Parts: sequence; structure tokens; C-alpha cells
Amino acid sequence: MPQSDFHVVRKGLDWAVSLHGVFLAAFETQRAALNRAIDAAHQVGMKGHEAKVLLLDGHGGPETRWIFGRHPYPPTA
Repeated sequence: MPQSDFHVVRKGLDWAVSLHGVFLAAFETQRAALNRAIDAAHQVGMKGHEAKVLLLDGHGGPETRWIFGRHPYPPTA
């Protein structure tokens, strides 16, 4: 099954969302970027792909924030 990892990463003053290294969008807040990444991952997951959202905040390794089929959609927090 194809894997789609959406990354949320700080870029200057903004937060960027990317997939397979391709920039998708930028947002002013981390929360807005995470919400968009989760929406996109959910859409991909509904098409039969494994999908998750990873936060890369520069303080260590990537932190998994949401996984299709494991976490609620829409997110509760």
C-alpha cells in the first residue's frame, strides 16, 4: 500500500506543509499547517493509501501527529 507522509516544518516565520519533498502550502501558525496536513492526509487515506502527518520542529526527530485510521478525524484537539 502506498505511504504518504505529510510534513509540517518551520520555514522562516511560516509553517510549511510538504508531501514527498514537494511544497504544498504555507501558513502563519503551526496549528493551521497541521490542520491542513491532516485534512490532506485524510483525503489520501480515504483513497486507500497509508497516510500520516509528521511535525519537524527542529528539536529532534520527526514527531508523528496524526495517522489515518488510528486518530480521529477531524482531530479533537
